[in-house]
Amino acid sequence: MKNYRFKTLLLLLLFCIQVSMAQSEADVREAEIINAQKDIVGKLTGFIPIKGKKKLSSRSSSSERRTTADYLYNTLKDMGLKPKRNSYNVQDKKGKQYSGANIYAEIPATNGSDEYIVLGAHYDTAEDSPGAVHNATGVALTCYVAEKLTKLSSRSINFMIVFFDQQETNMIGCRMFVKKLKDDNYNINSMHRVDYVGWDNDEDRAIELLASNISLESAYRLESGVPVFKRRVSTPETRVFSTLGYDTITITAELMNGDNSPYVHQTADKYTTVNFKYLASTSEIVYKVMRSLSR
Repeated sequence: MKNYRFKTLLLLLLFCIQVSMAQSEADVREAEIINAQKDIVGKLTGFIPIKGKKKLSSRSSSSERRTTADYLYNTLKDMGLKPKRNSYNVQDKKGKQYSGANIYAEIPATNGSDEYIVLGAHYDTAEDSPGAVHNATGVALTCYVAEKLTKLSSRSINFMIVFFDQQETNMIGCRMFVKKLKDDNYNINSMHRVDYVGWDNDEDRAIELLASNISLESAYRLESGVPVFKRRVSTPETRVFSTLGYDTITITAELMNGDNSPYVHQTADKYTTVNFKYLASTSEIVYKVMRSLSR
């Protein structure tokens, strides 16, 4: 009897040690993600210098958007990718001129596939807003996932990482990029857009999805492990993608229940308001989905 109790206690102790080690590994991984993303969000919001002593104030002016585009270009380059600029200079029907550049890079499949999954976030802001939650967090998430994807030993599909310019200006950046994809005859599997992922007031780490089909939505539900809400109201960005026949999904915080930053589009949308634990959690979910889709 004593021997049985001893074995039981020993097994319980070993189980507790294994659980503790797993938790420690998860904590270490989360801390690594947070440190990397704090650097990106800090630079994009002017909390820390982005280059030399230069600090950004709002990624809405043409000069600060160019500085941001250069930073993102070099960030992708440092991952070992070959980034490109999708530059544009266009005029709308009213004669208003728009010029800017989307920054993008391809992560090639290892099996010769011609199919692409697009993952992106816009990098500009509303005027006078540092744009922390909207949308430096989306950019930081996309950077994390991109770097993880480059380290996969095999990928059965190509990935395209893109940072859209001028989303706050009639979505010109994403319109021009989608036009490029169509003009260049890319075989697009699906387009994944990330926005508003730095606020989690109730700390449930919930995400919200707006998907064009149940298959995409299911992919995120399977990998989440957190509450998942379904957005029922379409967004202009989604319509830009879907009207050209692309399957698309938008990943955000819990917008439908009001669990989002009250500072969006304001001067108070600062680095110090970002919930980096929530950003890291959502980043892991998106990476797991991309990894699953690449198999």
